[in-house]
Amino acid sequence: MDVPSSPGSHLRVKSPHRHRRRHHSPSRTGSGSDLRQSRQVTVVTNSGKQEGDEFELPPRDYQNPLVQESDGNFFESFTALSWRQANKRLRATSEDGHDRHPPSEAQFAVKPKSQHLTKNEFELLYIEVLYTIKHKIGTTAGGHSPFIQDLYQYAQEAFGISPEDHAHLLARATEEKPPIVVVNITVIKAKDLEAKDADGFSDPYCMLGIWPGRLQDGDVFSDEDEQTKSKEKKGSITRKLSMPGSKKKRDKSARDVIPAKYIRSTNVVQNTLNPVWNERFRFDLEDVHSDRLHLDIWDHDDEFSVIEAAKKLNEVKGLSGLGRYFKQVAQSARTTKCSGSVDDFLGCVTIALDDIPSTGKERWISLEGRTARSNIQGEIKLKLSLATREDRGIPEDDNWTDVRQHEDLMSVFVQHEVRKMDDSPSKWRGDLPKAAMTILHQHAIQGDVTDAQQAMCKWIAYSRKHMEHHFDYRILLKLLGELDRLWTPDSFSREEEECLAESFKQFNQYCLSLLSKQREVFPTSCKQSISRLEAMMQCLANVYSIDVFRRVCPFEKELLPEVKVAIKKGTQEWYDRISHLRQASSKSGDHEEDIIQRLIELTNHLNADLVSASLTYNLLYEQIFKVNYCDTTYRQLEKWLGEEFNKDLRQTLSKVESRSEEASTRGSSLIMGTCLFELYLALQEFCNFRENLPNGDRRNVQIVRYYQWFRFVVANWIEVARQKSLQRIVKAVELDKVAEVSEGTKYSTSAVDVCCCFSQMTEFWKQLNWPDLLDAFPLVQKLAEDISKGAVMYADMIHQKLKDEGYYDEVGQFDVTEQLCITINNIEQVRRALKPLPEMLRFADIQRAVEASNGTGKGCKFNLSTIVKEADECMVRKIKTVVDRVADKMRPDIKKDVFHLNWAPESVPADDAIGDLLTYLDSNLLTMNKNLLKTNFDRILLSLWMEVLAEFKETILKEEPRQPILYKRMYDAIELLVDFFYANEKGLQMQKIQSEQYKELKELLSLHKLNTFPLIEVFFDEKLQQQKECTSKEYGILNVRMCYRQDSQSLLVEVLNAKDVIPLDANGLSDPFVLLQLCPEHVFPNVTIQKTNIVKKTLNPIFEETFEFDITPEQCRHAGGVLVMTVMDHDYVFQNDFAGEVYVSLSDLPGVEEEISGFDALSITSFPMMQPKHKENGALDVLAARSWDKDADEFVKKRKKVEEQAV
Repeated sequence: MDVPSSPGSHLRVKSPHRHRRRHHSPSRTGSGSDLRQSRQVTVVTNSGKQEGDEFELPPRDYQNPLVQESDGNFFESFTALSWRQANKRLRATSEDGHDRHPPSEAQFAVKPKSQHLTKNEFELLYIEVLYTIKHKIGTTAGGHSPFIQDLYQYAQEAFGISPEDHAHLLARATEEKPPIVVVNITVIKAKDLEAKDADGFSDPYCMLGIWPGRLQDGDVFSDEDEQTKSKEKKGSITRKLSMPGSKKKRDKSARDVIPAKYIRSTNVVQNTLNPVWNERFRFDLEDVHSDRLHLDIWDHDDEFSVIEAAKKLNEVKGLSGLGRYFKQVAQSARTTKCSGSVDDFLGCVTIALDDIPSTGKERWISLEGRTARSNIQGEIKLKLSLATREDRGIPEDDNWTDVRQHEDLMSVFVQHEVRKMDDSPSKWRGDLPKAAMTILHQHAIQGDVTDAQQAMCKWIAYSRKHMEHHFDYRILLKLLGELDRLWTPDSFSREEEECLAESFKQFNQYCLSLLSKQREVFPTSCKQSISRLEAMMQCLANVYSIDVFRRVCPFEKELLPEVKVAIKKGTQEWYDRISHLRQASSKSGDHEEDIIQRLIELTNHLNADLVSASLTYNLLYEQIFKVNYCDTTYRQLEKWLGEEFNKDLRQTLSKVESRSEEASTRGSSLIMGTCLFELYLALQEFCNFRENLPNGDRRNVQIVRYYQWFRFVVANWIEVARQKSLQRIVKAVELDKVAEVSEGTKYSTSAVDVCCCFSQMTEFWKQLNWPDLLDAFPLVQKLAEDISKGAVMYADMIHQKLKDEGYYDEVGQFDVTEQLCITINNIEQVRRALKPLPEMLRFADIQRAVEASNGTGKGCKFNLSTIVKEADECMVRKIKTVVDRVADKMRPDIKKDVFHLNWAPESVPADDAIGDLLTYLDSNLLTMNKNLLKTNFDRILLSLWMEVLAEFKETILKEEPRQPILYKRMYDAIELLVDFFYANEKGLQMQKIQSEQYKELKELLSLHKLNTFPLIEVFFDEKLQQQKECTSKEYGILNVRMCYRQDSQSLLVEVLNAKDVIPLDANGLSDPFVLLQLCPEHVFPNVTIQKTNIVKKTLNPIFEETFEFDITPEQCRHAGGVLVMTVMDHDYVFQNDFAGEVYVSLSDLPGVEEEISGFDALSITSFPMMQPKHKENGALDVLAARSWDKDADEFVKKRKKVEEQAV
């Protein structure tokens, strides 16, 4: 069914005097259910604009710009200060160069000492490279280049040598005497050797030497048969038992006297089959392609054995070759009879040397015997590598010259690779090509440069070149890790340690100088710069943390104080530059505002720097150096800024305050720009950074209670804002026009202007963030009062405007117009603008501070929330006045519709009978539903709902009583109205619908719709409820014992006694007896009333009488079934007096639901006696209204008689 609407921009509420045609016939168009459904749809249209309790500022696009312009955008200029401050801070950052490409490190870092090779040194180094390439040793491995020509070509390019010079220098290198090839052998360990001693172990040692390739195999090995025979003659067990003290541990010094050029031996490892030696030997080679390494393992049995034989033979001069050594040593050991013992042979290995890679090799080798008959077991682990040496007249282990050459060679190659990067050295990853790595590798192994020495050379070369070309710091970080991993306390000579120490010192000075210039070199706006800063800081921290640095630089200062010195130095230089620029722009006769502007600029510069510090720099310093950068920086800046403010600001503010006092004396307010507030906000932001300071340092500051300098300015602003807000409210109402903010919801621009004005006032105060809550109390109190009064003033003005348009006129036609809805919406919107005030103005915090200051003279317990609450209540009353007017105008028609519902024919169902009322409500709610805010529409709905409930109740109580079926229709109509106002959760809340008025009406209708007998049963249910609620013993107590007997289907009642019966005779006593009756009578039609004997002259009668009633269990369970026990006072002359009555529910008696035995065992029940209590609009009143009903009339008469007999 279509929702009825009238043409035009509004709907008219029909006058109560206008005739409206009513349809009661079921043949009307549509059905009641369709009508109800259409009503719900209409109310549901409001669901799209539901709003919660939270205030949401209307869109400022709907402000009237003429209102803002009327006061020169006063409020807008102050609320814009926060983003203006942010822009100034960004501009200060830009002026510092943070938005430009970061400068090169070379502009600010200290310049390291340059080290350049002379021309002669350069040529000698190149000859050394050529010499190294020409005499390349070892097979190619480890990713090195196998092509000699590639190595020559790369060296020529790296050194920048012309072909002619290359040929000349190569010839010089060729003329040099070839180096002696050396094999380095490390005897690491052996395992699973044969046990030769009686205790199941051996005492193994190794004897090793070089077998020249020109000797034959047979010259090496000895005849082992002789050794075997010797063992057979002198069993090892017998020998060890007979000579227990003959075995000694071999002294290491015994080996040292053996010439290294012949045969070398390891130490003896006692009592083991898995010896570990880790001993290194070095042998010269005649021909690396044919020479072989030979190694024997022996079990030591006597101090003069194979070792001693080897020692004597090594002292012999002019031996023709090592090929005979092992044979002679073995034979000598076997023929030595001085001790009667011989070392046992455990195995041997022979290894060719021509296939050793240049990187060396390390592997396990199985032991072999000297003949095929030998039974040998076990393995030995050896590490072999090749090297060279030159006979230069210096100790063989002194390779300082080779180390320096290796470092210079590394520098040349790095310089060459960096040149190829086209002025972008930071993109270089630190990797050298294969040819360069091969040359460096060959130079290292030929010069016997250890891995640790190579790592040192690489660090020195790379770090020095980095300070010239600025590589990626992660390259250096990796090199530091490698150096730390390879270094041991005996890795470097004194000269090498001094060279490394100098490199560390130069790099540390370089990094610290960059830290002092980090604002320029590593601006926070450049992510790449910050990444470099982090890597540099990690490098610096790693240098100070590694063991080799502490070894070579034992007297270097700790890192932490060095970093703090760099921070302070950099901050001092930066502040001097900023301050110098400010002083250069100042003049001696500057106006106060010029001075303030310069202080603003200076403070913004410092704030920008501190923001960068807290967001970026401080995180890095704390993480890497464990230094609080913000703490160090802020304390310096705070000291210098405090001096600036004490020098310039105090005098300037004093002049401004004097002019403000003069203006106040004249009765006007000083109107000043926003510059002082800009300075306050900038200074507040600066002071907030002290939260980063440790608690102890926060007290040692220069700038304290800075906000007190600006208090007079804020107080002046609040007074000016009050005047401006009142002027803006008047102007907003004057220039008011409709603004449809959201679909279907309208209010005018004046509400938007006023809400925005209040929001800007509170927002500005929030920006001020006054630090002293106690000092803020009078300021906040004044601000809250001004806003609240402005809101009430607006509500009065907008309401008066509605009155002027005739809304309250008693004559003429009453219309529900858009203006009516807009007025309610406007007041509600401005009322909501007050809700955020307690939170925005920090009422709770200020209130606690004020109460905590009790005794200081400011401990007023004035509740700030009361200010807003009173204004809110005033505006709610104003809205209610308008809303109630709508309900008042609609009341006559609602009354008529309810009257017709009551008197409609019985054949008309509730859906149809309520149709006119629903149509009337729906049609008149349409405009309000379309234009009102949800909150206001709910107010209208609630007011109308209360009106409908009142009319229903009045109809029931004042109209002539009708048949129950008609009340049943009214009951159903109420349920339809509940659905209408609830509207599937889109209308009123069910909690508001089910109010106390609704519950009373529903209970009243539920009684009226019942027939007489069920209504009588309800009456007794009411009496049972009264009995349960009765706790007073004012009228005495009746003690009984009761149960129901299932076997005999009878009710047994034993009346025992009564106590404290009320005195009803002249002698102050009574003659009580008890009447027992089962009710309702229509449930127990044939059950007679029984009574006890009369007990004379007592208030505590003892009866002890038992009564039996023949009734069924179904009768006991019947609704309203009760046993009524009435205590009466017997009177011979007059009518018996009523003393009290007791109601007992039969369904609750023992035995009704289950059988029981032992009546005497039942407990005694005490019932407080009651007097008849009339329940207004209860079942008895409803029965009394049914004058046409004989049963109802008879029952009411009996109950009236009882009530008349009562006290």
